[in-house]
Amino acid sequence: MSKDPIVIAGAGPVGLTAAEILSQEGISVLVLEKGSAPSPEWRASTFHAGTLELLEPYGVSEDLLKRGLIADKVQYRDRKTGLYAEFDFNLLKDDTKYPFRLQCSQATYVQVLKERLEKRSNVELRFDSEATGFQQDENGVTITVETLKGREQVRGSYFLGADGGRSTVRKTLGFAFDGYTLEERWLLVGTPVALNEYIPDLAYVNYISDPEQFLFMLRVPEAWRFLYPVPPEIPDEVALDLEGIQNTMRVALKTDDTFPIIENTIYRIHQRVAEKFYEGRIILLGDAAHLNSPMGGLGLNSGIHDAVDLTKRLVRIIGGADATAELDMYSEVRRRVAVDYVKSISEKNTRVVKEADPQQRIKLQQEMRDLANDSVRARRWMLNSAMIASVREQGIGEPPRRD
Repeated sequence: MSKDPIVIAGAGPVGLTAAEILSQEGISVLVLEKGSAPSPEWRASTFHAGTLELLEPYGVSEDLLKRGLIADKVQYRDRKTGLYAEFDFNLLKDDTKYPFRLQCSQATYVQVLKERLEKRSNVELRFDSEATGFQQDENGVTITVETLKGREQVRGSYFLGADGGRSTVRKTLGFAFDGYTLEERWLLVGTPVALNEYIPDLAYVNYISDPEQFLFMLRVPEAWRFLYPVPPEIPDEVALDLEGIQNTMRVALKTDDTFPIIENTIYRIHQRVAEKFYEGRIILLGDAAHLNSPMGGLGLNSGIHDAVDLTKRLVRIIGGADATAELDMYSEVRRRVAVDYVKSISEKNTRVVKEADPQQRIKLQQEMRDLANDSVRARRWMLNSAMIASVREQGIGEPPRRD
């Protein structure tokens, strides 16, 4: 058995989740992060029931629940006609102990994990340390690291690429990253003002339909957040103009008020999946393996699911299990979930809120209304959107089948 640590590129939510689980299993871990600290950006902000179930055995869900907001309803609204569908996650109370979405920023989750990992003697977190290359052999991986003091090399038994959508690990492996990038960008804006004072009965999670500018409006502990599209022809500096942001919020909330802005960031929206998720001892997970639209809050969650699945397999591999069989199954299952569950749900949410044809928009809204009002179908929909179905149908870290 190798005494070298498992090396992880990226101290984001996915990389630190993998480090958390591996270290709890007594495995030494080295995390390399090119930044001087974990990113303070809030970024993703929804944790689904399926994710909380997976994190519970490691004590992470309990810590996270102390810092988040419980959102037990999701609303679909029209900019002109108002609420047309509401899903009450209490329908899942017999399916999970977490019948809600937990609203908590990605940055908070990372901080929770960092605090836990810093207490472990078998974990080393190295910041200002960027993995820029690697070579593998039958016994491990030698990784080249650029630091403030110069270039060095570290040795790992396995190398996990959790280094984001622009992953150096994936690019070095030469894996295709098929899919598409939307021409429009999305602008994320945060304000501490209570938006439910402007829209009565506003839930903590809301998809708001409009053919010209749909909105995604949600609450996190620090603020209310707006997410809306920016047309391709509008430059970033124009989209980020504070007066323009104010006008967008005033129109959406039907007010002349001015709102303090504590967050404004433009994002490119991608739907891409790597052709495969590993080669030898080098394995991709999270955004390095698949990028997803935020419509549904599935990207962060599916990355965490990757980490749980993969670490279960690595524990077995270190214990003597067949590495090829385990990693083949990891690549197959997690890639299938990225395509069949995550991509499908996020694209359907996007179609509902941005449909331009009036008749088709009314039809889609009626379908969502009928779905929400049918408890049997609504429960099935929520099991999917809460990522419970993907876990139970596809499994997480299940041993390879023996024919």
